[in-house]
Amino acid sequence: MKEVLTRDGTVTLKNEIYGECYHSCEGAVTESLYKHIYPAFEVAKQNDYFGGEIKILDICYGLGYNTLLSVLNKPKGVKLKIYSPELDEKLVRSLKNFDYPKEFEKIKHIIEKLSTDFYYEDDDVFIEISIKNARDYIKTLKNVDIVYQDAFSPKVNKELWSIEYFNDIKKILNKKGVITTYSVATPVRCALYKLGFKLYTHPYDNIRKGTIASMSKLNFPSANFEEKLKRVKCNYIKDKD
Repeated sequence: MKEVLTRDGTVTLKNEIYGECYHSCEGAVTESLYKHIYPAFEVAKQNDYFGGEIKILDICYGLGYNTLLSVLNKPKGVKLKIYSPELDEKLVRSLKNFDYPKEFEKIKHIIEKLSTDFYYEDDDVFIEISIKNARDYIKTLKNVDIVYQDAFSPKVNKELWSIEYFNDIKKILNKKGVITTYSVATPVRCALYKLGFKLYTHPYDNIRKGTIASMSKLNFPSANFEEKLKRVKCNYIKDKD
């Protein structure tokens, strides 16, 4: 894959099959932290870290930034359980040699273990990478607290953005859980809204807005999606599309 240098100085890759980079030009670390980890962990904090254990579904593993930065930013006294499907086994195996930022050196042992065994566990962290189709894999999980919805865009990967897919996510999500995603696309928000999710966005000004979705009320800026529906039709992606 072709290496791409992003604005925050981190390296991402361009996937030749999907024709998209794994991260936006804003930067792998910046996007991961501000669109996923910071808002998701804020929800976890508001819910007392779900009793001391946070269960995360990372869709999909890719270069591992979401999973690895979750470990680096783990709240003290909390155990992380991270589950991540990924189709590209060769990519995961190659990541032990990937050019991660310097701060990742402290978890080099985790990166190497995941690249070899697709599994890591210690007293504070459990990580499972499953080389499976995400649609099948999510049905094996339950009571998930956080979903990082970070698949390739709906334009090239519709199966991970359809209303049926989000309904499967809803079934396994904790009632106080949260979905974070970079996408602000109307069809994506329509699907979440149709399923009863409340829609928010992050409060950070240094990065483009994303979407935060939960069945519970959150202390984030509202996405004001109801106002948009007064002007546009609520169309969403279906599996049969």
